[in-house]
Amino acid sequence: MKKICLIMLALAALVCSGAENKKTAEKLSVPICQEAIKKFSAKRFKIVLFGASNTERYASFMHWGDVLETSLRKKYYRRFHVINSGYSGSNTRDAKERFDWMVRDFKPDVVVITFGGNDSLNNPKRFIEEKEFAANLEFFVKEIRSWGGVPVLQTYYMPNLKVLDPVYAKNFVRYMQVVRDVAAKNKVFLVDQYKFFEKVDRTTHLYKLMLNAMHLNEQGNMLMGTILAKHFGLAPEKAPHNEKVLAAIRLFNKITGK
Repeated sequence: MKKICLIMLALAALVCSGAENKKTAEKLSVPICQEAIKKFSAKRFKIVLFGASNTERYASFMHWGDVLETSLRKKYYRRFHVINSGYSGSNTRDAKERFDWMVRDFKPDVVVITFGGNDSLNNPKRFIEEKEFAANLEFFVKEIRSWGGVPVLQTYYMPNLKVLDPVYAKNFVRYMQVVRDVAAKNKVFLVDQYKFFEKVDRTTHLYKLMLNAMHLNEQGNMLMGTILAKHFGLAPEKAPHNEKVLAAIRLFNKITGK
């Protein structure tokens, strides 16, 4: 009986290993946002990061915006400003009300838009219906384009869905698809963070990248910043003093087959 149990455990381990190998074997391509790169060729340019708590500095460690900024500085020197307009707890309705002073007033050349985590909450006071969520994203896109700016839609990373409220978890996944759909419909460049994080093995994802069920720790932020920087044709591995980001770069290379 003991021998049979050991055999069954070994088979189970092989199945899990096979699933993980298949998960990482399907590598992801990294499209480059050429519209943004054109803006980066100007004498001066501004980038606004527009989102909720995962855009705002959630904790006192390096942030995905830092990886973007140091990568930009390596290639474009000090010809730019990165402005963090994250606001913890925001859904797109809140963000629409704050749009003027958080985005429009800066007239940025590029805006990275990251929403959906609060719009999809299982909370009647905070929940935003899919139709309104999509319309709000389209409002941001239209307004940014009105002054010649480049909107970039970015999904969230993959949170720890198994410990979230089941309704919220289901909503969240659906709302990330809404972001993709809005990007496709409006021909907006998309950075699909979720799909990259989905390729990371579960142990690394849960214990090395997540601070809690919904927020990234420092290493998770490093990976998110690396993914974004790569979509802008940047090389965070060449940035000065990049010791903290090297592990994230190795993980990025693994999931993209570099």
